[in-house]
Amino acid sequence: MEKAQLSENEKELLTVLGKFPEISTKELLARTTYKWASTIVRKLEKLRALHMLYGPFYLIDYNKLCRNPLYTLVCVMEIQQPFESVIPYLECIESLRWTYPVLSPHRNVLLAGFLSSSDVEMKAIFQLLKDNNIITSFHDHTCHHKFIYENPNFFGDSNSSLDHLLDPCDVPDMSLGQYDTEWNTCDIALLPYLLKGYKGTKLIEILKTERKLNKTWTYAQMNYSHKKILKNGLIEKKYVIYPFPQDQCAHFFLAMKTEDIDVTLKILCNFAKGARVFKFYALYGTWGVIGCFCHPLFVADLMHKLDQIDEITEKELYQRRSITEDYVLHQTLELKYFDFDKQTLEYPYHVYKEKIKEKIDSE
Repeated sequence: MEKAQLSENEKELLTVLGKFPEISTKELLARTTYKWASTIVRKLEKLRALHMLYGPFYLIDYNKLCRNPLYTLVCVMEIQQPFESVIPYLECIESLRWTYPVLSPHRNVLLAGFLSSSDVEMKAIFQLLKDNNIITSFHDHTCHHKFIYENPNFFGDSNSSLDHLLDPCDVPDMSLGQYDTEWNTCDIALLPYLLKGYKGTKLIEILKTERKLNKTWTYAQMNYSHKKILKNGLIEKKYVIYPFPQDQCAHFFLAMKTEDIDVTLKILCNFAKGARVFKFYALYGTWGVIGCFCHPLFVADLMHKLDQIDEITEKELYQRRSITEDYVLHQTLELKYFDFDKQTLEYPYHVYKEKIKEKIDSE
């Protein structure tokens, strides 16, 4: 499976970095068998070139960003048109974050993730698309919780058993924070760069790019904003580490329910725990949702394994169709509608509806 075999030292390096994203190079030396900082820098460059290491980047606590409610919303859409015909309609919605074509032999299914300041308005847009036969059906899930990221244990099993899903465990805190800090223009300008890991999140590189856009920040201003948003818990540093080179991994979303939310949380926590699997998970209402990058063998009989768990009453598996296809989108967080006086972020859904209607009429 591995085209590029990792040494034991490289596996150790990735496992430690995945567990401790805030770790310094000096601390990495202390926790691994490497003797020189230059060796670690060189190894990390190699692992990035192998498409196994992404980051650092930051996750954002949307509850702390603004006074109004702001949520992550995922819509599962069934379509009859080609993916590339549907996505331009979704791109009319500026809060679109990503699209995800699903591997399915019988139907075309597209997942799309949005930032939502109004679930009612978002559903109205999806209904507009359905009424005009852009999509044939949809259902959406809204997340009011923090995402938990777990990087691979490179000494763990790549085809992990699911025999211990119901074992007792310490479920991580998924609760979001509360708005308690007023954000200024420099704070907000910095956020999109940090969220996508722009040039290693190096402030001097971000500053150079902002100056090309005729922004007049100083390094001191940007450094102050960076420290401010970290100190106040708006962002959290992370790495994404793939268990194998990215193009060798299977990628899937699993959504499942039980009759007891505590059981659902237990399953989320225990799923592929300690395995050579990258996963992130959260609650979407009463559903538990897990995203994974894994060895293809792990997903091959996943649904059969889950069928053995009587406590799981409903489950849906969405495997990604391709890593490299053009209709897989990842878009920057759109913050131009942040109101600094009110400290709110609300998207102009009426504008998006008009754009969609114009596009429908023109075609």
